[in-house]
Formats: sequence, C-alpha cells, structure tokens
Amino acid sequence: MTRKKDTGGKQIRKPERGSWDPETYKYYFPILALVLFAAVVLLFGEFIFSDQMLHGSDTINAGIFFRHFYVDYVNTHGAVPVWNPYIFGGLPFIDAFHGDIFYPFSVLKFFGNFYRMLGINLVLHIFLAGIFMYFTARQFRLSRVASTLSAVAYMFSGYLVSLVAPGHDGKIFVTTLFPLTILFLDRAFERKPVLNFSLLGLVIGIIILSPHPQLSYYALWAIAFYGVFKLVNLYRQCRSVTALVKPSGLFVGAIIIGLLISAVQFYPGYVYTTKYSPRADTKRGYDWATSWSMHEEEAFSLVVPEFAGNNSGEQNFYWGKNAFKDNSEYAGVIPLFLAFIALFFYRRKEAIFFGGLALFALIYALGGTTPIFRIFFYLIPNVKSLRAPSTIMFIFLFSVSLLAGMAVQYLIERGRQLSAVTKKKLTIYLAAIPAAFLVFALLFAVAGESILSLYSSIFYSGIQTPIPGQGGMTKWRLALMNLPGLQHGIWIVFLFSAAAAGAVLIYLYRRAGIMMLMALPLLTMVDGIRYDGRFISTYDYRQQVTPDEMTKYLKSLPGKFRVFNLNAVRQDDLPFHGIEVVTGYHGNQLRWYDELLGGPGMTNLANPNFINMVGAKFILAQAATQIPPNYFGQKPLTKEKDFGNLALYRNDNALPRAFLVNRYEVIPDRKDIFPRILSGQSDMRRMVFLEENPPLAINSGDSLLASAEMAAYSGDSIVIRVNPAANCLLVLADNYYPAWEAWVDGVKTTVLRADGAFRAVPIKAGVSQVIFKYNRSFNNRARMITIIGLLIVAVVLGGICITILKRRERPPYRYE
Repeated sequence: MTRKKDTGGKQIRKPERGSWDPETYKYYFPILALVLFAAVVLLFGEFIFSDQMLHGSDTINAGIFFRHFYVDYVNTHGAVPVWNPYIFGGLPFIDAFHGDIFYPFSVLKFFGNFYRMLGINLVLHIFLAGIFMYFTARQFRLSRVASTLSAVAYMFSGYLVSLVAPGHDGKIFVTTLFPLTILFLDRAFERKPVLNFSLLGLVIGIIILSPHPQLSYYALWAIAFYGVFKLVNLYRQCRSVTALVKPSGLFVGAIIIGLLISAVQFYPGYVYTTKYSPRADTKRGYDWATSWSMHEEEAFSLVVPEFAGNNSGEQNFYWGKNAFKDNSEYAGVIPLFLAFIALFFYRRKEAIFFGGLALFALIYALGGTTPIFRIFFYLIPNVKSLRAPSTIMFIFLFSVSLLAGMAVQYLIERGRQLSAVTKKKLTIYLAAIPAAFLVFALLFAVAGESILSLYSSIFYSGIQTPIPGQGGMTKWRLALMNLPGLQHGIWIVFLFSAAAAGAVLIYLYRRAGIMMLMALPLLTMVDGIRYDGRFISTYDYRQQVTPDEMTKYLKSLPGKFRVFNLNAVRQDDLPFHGIEVVTGYHGNQLRWYDELLGGPGMTNLANPNFINMVGAKFILAQAATQIPPNYFGQKPLTKEKDFGNLALYRNDNALPRAFLVNRYEVIPDRKDIFPRILSGQSDMRRMVFLEENPPLAINSGDSLLASAEMAAYSGDSIVIRVNPAANCLLVLADNYYPAWEAWVDGVKTTVLRADGAFRAVPIKAGVSQVIFKYNRSFNNRARMITIIGLLIVAVVLGGICITILKRRERPPYRYE
C-alpha cells in the first residue's frame, strides 16, 4: 500500500534568486491562517461586532425553538429529550431529526449567549472549511500557493457562505468536513493505513451526525467513488488482486466505523424515515425527487452569480424556475476558469477523476432539467425519497476548488518549460475567456432585454405566466428587474477573469515571480467577499424570544390544549414559549398525522372536524380575520382576548386532550378512518375508531360518568387520573408512536392507535391511574453502538500513540 512520492514527472522548482519562497518560509501557514481568519471576521463583521444573532430563515423559523428546547431540557433533566410535544401532535425528538443533537462541534450552544453561539458556530465552520481544504490540497502534493487558492476558493465560495441566509447549518457542517474524508482516504493508501482509515471512519461518523442525512449520503457516494479510484490505481501499479485485500477491508471497515459512530442518530433516524415519516410514502416519487433542481438559470449562475438573481440582499430578484432562491451554487469564476487548465493541460489522473466527479455532481444537481436524472432515480437507492438534488453541489465545489489548485501547481511546475505550441494554446485560452465575458458584457449593456427574450424563447417557455398569489407578477418582470444586477455582474466577472488571466500570463512570460500567482487566491477572496456579503445579516432575537402579553396569557391558561395558529405568528414562535400548536415548522412529522392533515399541502387544515379532533381549544388570528361564529360546531366561537393586531378565540367544540369512551368501531386501514373523522358524521367525543379489536370486553351500553384528568405531563411521561364505572377506552389526542408504552395501575397494557393517529388504552372499571412512558431502549441501544465505534477509534489511536512512545523510549543499540 505504500508508494513513492508522486512528483507527476515534474522537475523540482528551485526558488528564484533573491525572491521570497513560500515553500521554505516556516511561518507561512500561521500567517495564512491568520489572514483567512481576519477575512472571515471582515465578512461576518456586522454580526461579530454586534449583540444580535446571525440571520438564517430556518434558524429563526425552527432552529431557535428546536435547539433552545434541547439545551433547556438537557440543563433541566440531564438527558437528551426523546419527544417533542409542541408541534404536529407530538413527534420523536431524536428519530425525526431536530437539528444538530449529537453533532460534537455544536456544543458551543451550551456556553455563552445561546442565540449568538448559533451564528458563531457557522462562522467557525466557514473558517475551518478553508483550513481543512488547505491540508487536503497539500495531501495531493500541491504547493503552498496552489493549496492556498484551493482553500480560499472553497471557504469563500458562494455555495458555502450563502447557506448562512437560509440557516442551512447541516449543509455547512457537511461541506466543512468533507475535505477531511478525501484527505484521510488518500493518505491511507500511502502510509499508516490503519490510522488513516480509522480517522476516515471517525470523520464519516461525525458527518452523519450532522443534521443533514441527505448531504451525508451524497458524501458517502463521493467517498466510495474515490475509494474505488484509488483501488483501481493500486491494481494498475502492482497487478495483484491480493494487494487490494487489505486496503479494501480497511476501507469497508472505515465505513462501518462511521456508521457505528453515527448510530445514536442514524439508526433511529433511518428507521423513522423509512417507516414512520411522510418520506416513506407521500414524500417520494419523481416529482418529489426533482423538486428544487437546478435549472438553466442556476447553471448560468455558476459563471455569473447574478444571472438568475436570488431572494437575499437588496435589489436581488430571482426569476428562475424554482419558487424562490435564498442561496447560490456559485463556486467562483476564477476557480472555475482555472479548473479547465488542470483538466485539459495538466491531465493528472486525479484531475481527470475530480473533473468527472464535478460533472457527475452538476448533472445530478440539474435533476429534472435533463432526462439523465431518471438513471439516478431508478438505479441509486433512496433517490426516490430525496428532494433538492441541487444540494449535491458541495461535491462540485470541492472538485472545482481542488482542480483550481492543481492548475496553479501545473503553472508552477511546468509553466515556464512549456513547448511553444502548448504555451500558445494556453495563452489563447487565457485571453479568450475574458474576451468572451467582455463581449457578453457589451451585449447585455446594449440589448439586455432582447438577449433575455431570446434566452426565454429557448429555455423558459412559461416565463410570462403569472405567479400564483403574486398579484399578476411574472418571472419575466422579475427578470427585467434583475437585469441591472445581471449587467453589473457580467462586468465584474469580466474584470476578475481578466485580472486572473493577466496574473497568469505575467508569470508565464517571466515578467514576475511566484508572488504574482499569489494574486489568484487574493482575487478569489475579494470576489467571494463582495458576492457573499448579500447573504449575511443580523437579527434581533429579542423580539422573538422575549415573552409578551399574548404568550404570557396563553401560558397562564389551565389544562392541556393546542392553539390553531391561523398565520398570526411564525409557526414555531408559540412552541418556543412552551405552547402547543396544531402544526408547526418541521417537515418530518409522523406520517399518520401528516395524512390526517391532508399531506404536504395540509389540505385538511381548515376542516373544523380536524381542528376539534386535535384539541385546538384556542384560535390565534389577525384581528381583521373574519371567522364565522359557528364554523367549528354548535358552540359559537367567542373572543377570548385582544392583543392589538392579534385576537385569541376560544373554541368550546374542541375535544379534551384525554377522555373516556365505550363505543368503538374497527377499521383496519387507517386511511379509511380519516374520511369518517373529517366528514363530521361521527360524534368523536363519544366514540373512537380503532384498527384492531381491544384486548378487553367493552359494552357500549354501560354508563360512563367519569372523566379523565391530566395529572402530570412531561416530555417522556404522562400521568392521567381516571375512575371509570365500566370497562372503556382512554383516548389521548397525542400522536401514536411505538416507543410509547402504557401502564394501568402499574400493570403494562396495550397502546392502540386511535382515530388513525392518536393513542387509546383499554382500561377496566375501577382503575385510578394510567401512565404513558416513552421507552428509551431503542435510543439507548443506538447510543451504545456509537460508544463502541468511538472506542474502536480510541483503541487504534491509543495503540499508535503507545507504539510511538515506545520507539522514543527504546535505548540506542550499542556495539560491544
């Protein structure tokens, strides 16, 4: 598995006389790290030097609630929460994914100002992305200058930094760590395979622990592709199948270690997603898988990021085919410009591989834009349940960044020894690309609207169609509104590409030394910072998290109830304050509740029988909202309290959270139950629909005078007091989930799924107490598997450290 140092057939470059040589300067990396850190501080200065939080739409909508609930629960109970009762009728906390629960680098949220630490964590990852990319480029025998370009291109890319605006922290985490997987994988084929494959497994495990399983899955694809590439190269070197056995076994072992380490989140999450989530049924299929694909507009934006526009910053108008665009896939025009030099001039085998990997990622990201995606859809497992294929573009970014570094390495190694023919071809390429940008800049400046019209006639037939709910606005009007930004962007791309080409030509023709090539990472950094700034802003979290009159009043009301938030406030604002709501902001809720809601479109949300069934005793609406008094039933809706522009209504038709019934009907398929509930033809206060017969004789003719009283309610246990005069069923309007178990007066009993989504427990006459408890055993087993995976890595690292120490302590051999 060892190999000689690969110089790619190069001649070792000697430093020019009297010039500074970055390859021998011992303080190069510390200074580089300091410069990169200062640049990140400059980019995020508005946030860093404020007392506010970093703005991210998903963070504001849900991330604050999820993470605050998590931190508060851990601080109070000393354990990770297992159930979130506040949204969508309740859902498992770990299994359904609630962000970075076990991601080790997110421990920052437990220290300092919670809200600011959410942003500090992202800033830290942007910085680390550059550092990790630098080390990875060095592993590929790139010089310090070339590796600097790869690092800068990666960390200041529009793709990575723009993820701050939507608050997609999981994507940032995976993108940051991904270079380490390629670093350790490549190094494992050179030296210390056990150590490096173990470190590869550790990083894979941490990546999967990030709150984005989809990007983790894509990362595993790329790791597998590169692992096969390395094995093929190894076989070509030694022509022996036997030589592949050890690295193949260790490679598989690294994947297993990664899965073991991630088990605490991955295994419960995988089981939940495949069996209990809407993604197992309604959220799958070709339309689902191709939603949020890249389109032609986003493809052109890889070169001119302002082409399609976006919905971040001022004077930015997205006119592409997706509903909106709050991020970018821009990898930088200079890295993209240079990447083709690595592909078509350097022709190093690794350059060919990563060029192919970039092409694969781009084609996949285009999704339904090309018919090729059907190959991925039918051949690759689980693609049917994934959406937003554009998220794979972090692999494109990595490949382009590494190729850009390889291009600089090519210039350093061979640029000044090129044949006249090759130098001429390279000169033509360097001059032609900026010239093409200049031509397009002039054309758009003179006839921008005509060019857009020509473009739309070829690629965008529906551009004149009014956008639903936008008052007659069309994508064409948005394109015209974005035109000034597009024109400005093309000029900027021309200037940066011309400056980069000029720096390379000056170096090629010996007009300057290696310092001229340092202009390339500098220009890339400037281009990144000038574009990325539009995705960075601050948010005063106090306006959202400070209790107001309305939340204080709702918290003071007795009993267990849900609030139907009629678009009055953000969906997870009330849950943040400990107030349960009918829906919420999540997307991975339990599938039966999702079906009762009417699927992804929530078509049954306005159904009064659904609202009553889930116990929505209060409706929060804008003060101007007109709700018919008897819309929810015979008991009229009454205004409970005014809160300025908001009004709180009391719905006395809502069912209690827990109640007793002695009438039931068995309907084996839950999907046949929902129409019976939603039609309003059944009295749901007096009966329940079951999918199987209860293990207890229940007589519907018996009189039931008792009621159910909620005695205690917490995240993993519920205590309900009862005193029925006859055998009956206790119905709890909380979501059914197999982990919930029940005890009646200390005796374990069966938990049935009630009304297709909730819980029912058969109880005998005269019992006094029912306790629901969440069984943590499955999560605990997964945790133990994670501990085993970590112990394996610890043993490997410990063994290597002991070996190194023994070698140092061994006395020198003496000749007698």
